[in-house]
Amino acid sequence: MHLTELQRDAITELLNIGMGYAAFSLSQMLDDEVKLSIPSVELLLRQDAAAHIEADPYKRIVAIKQHFRGSFWGDVFLLFPKENSLDLVKALMKQELSQDMLTELEQDALMEVGNVILNSCLSTLADVLMKEEVASGLPIFMIGSAQEVLDATIPLEDEIVMFLRMNFKLHSSNISGYVAFILDIASIHRFKDSVNEYVRQCKRYEKKS
Repeated sequence: MHLTELQRDAITELLNIGMGYAAFSLSQMLDDEVKLSIPSVELLLRQDAAAHIEADPYKRIVAIKQHFRGSFWGDVFLLFPKENSLDLVKALMKQELSQDMLTELEQDALMEVGNVILNSCLSTLADVLMKEEVASGLPIFMIGSAQEVLDATIPLEDEIVMFLRMNFKLHSSNISGYVAFILDIASIHRFKDSVNEYVRQCKRYEKKS
């Protein structure tokens, strides 16, 4: 199971559009310029994706998880190493807070950020690839090791992770996070079929131009 260069470029292009919408919304929320970028897209086994997020298998990360369903389906996660998540909360709050206060506010602040980023990604994919409205569940806040967070979904024998590294750059800080789509094998094939159709449409448009 792999992506061709054309498929990878198409997915990156689409998700960067989604991140552009998210960056605009977050810039208004934070009253600060926000730049979001996705430098890489990979299809990985779940345990390999966990190792990309955090080399220490026991180190805790925070995640916002949302289930979605349409032409293809699965779970999408926004993931941050624990220390990066608190840096993001500091940026959101715009004031000096104690560690206890940061931890107390962490869930609400990250749920808000996760809602913006994940819905922007899903909406873009739905508009371009699904050609239909995507149905999504309520976001869930999670804390645990990378393996624990990614394992809390579909059966282990039927898993592929579309893994994206995301740079989250604010005027005052540069924070790295991740977006991960966990799709079962049938959904991966439907997703790739949709991407291939999008690539064909782009080629037809280029020929006409």
